Amino acid sequence: MQQNKTKRLVGISLFGALAFVLMFIAFPVIPAFSYLKIDFSDLPILLSFFLYGPAGGIISAVIRSVLHYVQTGGDMGYPIGDFASLLATLSYTLPVYNLLKKAKTKTAVIMALLTGTLVLTVVLSVANWFIITPLYMHLLNFEMGPIKELVLAGVLPFNIIKGLVVSAVILLMMPKLKPWLAHNKVPFAQQ
Repeated sequence: MQQNKTKRLVGISLFGALAFVLMFIAFPVIPAFSYLKIDFSDLPILLSFFLYGPAGGIISAVIRSVLHYVQTGGDMGYPIGDFASLLATLSYTLPVYNLLKKAKTKTAVIMALLTGTLVLTVVLSVANWFIITPLYMHLLNFEMGPIKELVLAGVLPFNIIKGLVVSAVILLMMPKLKPWLAHNKVPFAQQ
């Protein structure tokens, strides 16, 4: 029993560490908003959800964000960006995980990924409109322009693109991962 707990803890930590490394392979997609970057750290987090359940996935995401904050020091010491990244990851991976658990067809898998993209976009747009961007502007004492325009021209399209790109990568990786996930008794992979 203790060996299973240790194996689980190590697995959760490894997925968090792998996600942390993948955060450094990031690229902007909207030139005017070059601080918004796509990375693929959500992929190991999603795998952690499937192998270790919601608590394991959330812990892996927190480990990734804490490691990133410690390594980079955040924005002038404030963990706003890392909080936003954690919120984005959970907004995408939780709905995808919950829907993929029940997915029996390729269409259901695609719908799960599109739902995750939609939730990511809505949650991050609202959070940036009312919390994240105003907090950046207040704490770092600089003006970025009208928040509404920033969200509509930058955050909203960025999160749609990010969700679609990450979803496409998941779809490309799924055939390779399916045998491994089925071996680990992940429900949708056993069909």
